[in-house]
Amino acid sequence: MSSDIVFDQAVEIPDILKSGDVVTTLVGERTRLSLRVKAADRIAVAKALGITLPAKIGKTNTKAGIMIACLGPDEWFIVGEKAKYSNLYNKALKLSSKYVMSVTDVSFRNVAVELTGPKVAEIVNVGCPLDLSLAAFPVGKCTRTVYEAAPIILHRLSEDSFAMECWRSYAPYMVGLMTAHVQGQRV
Repeated sequence: MSSDIVFDQAVEIPDILKSGDVVTTLVGERTRLSLRVKAADRIAVAKALGITLPAKIGKTNTKAGIMIACLGPDEWFIVGEKAKYSNLYNKALKLSSKYVMSVTDVSFRNVAVELTGPKVAEIVNVGCPLDLSLAAFPVGKCTRTVYEAAPIILHRLSEDSFAMECWRSYAPYMVGLMTAHVQGQRV
C-alpha cells in the first residue's frame, strides 16, 4: 500500500487511490499563482514573464512543465513544477509596479489530484454538474466549478484524465467522496 501524505491539518489522505477502472493520484507540490492583469497589459506582462496567457476563458496553454488557464476576462491560474517556476511569483510581483495587475501565490492553499481511466468523466460527473463529454469539455479545457459542495478547478488532460485542484482543507473531504463514488457507494 502507498504511503500517506500528512498535511498540517493532521488529516491523512492516500497518494494513490485505485478502484475499478479509475485511478486517483495526489499530485506533488507545485507552484500555483493567481494572476490578474488588465486586458490592455496582458501581452506585455506575458512577454515580460516569458509565458503565454490565453485570451479566451476556459483555454489553457501547457508546455515545459507549466499550465496556464484563463479563468476570467482578466484572470489566469498558473501551475508549474515547483523547482522550475518558484521564481515566477517574484518576477510577477516586480511587474505589478509597472502594470495594472496583481499576483497571489496560492501554492500551499491548493492541492491537486489526477483522475485517470475509461470511466473518469462518469466519476467526476457524480459530483460535478458540467457536461464533461468531449464535445462540450474538450482536452485542454479548464474551468472553475464544484465537486459536490467543494469549489474546484477542473482541467481535462486527455480523453480519459482530469486534474482537479481544490483547497488543501477540502482534500480529505474530496478524496472521501471520490472513494465512495469510485466504489459505487451512496454518499
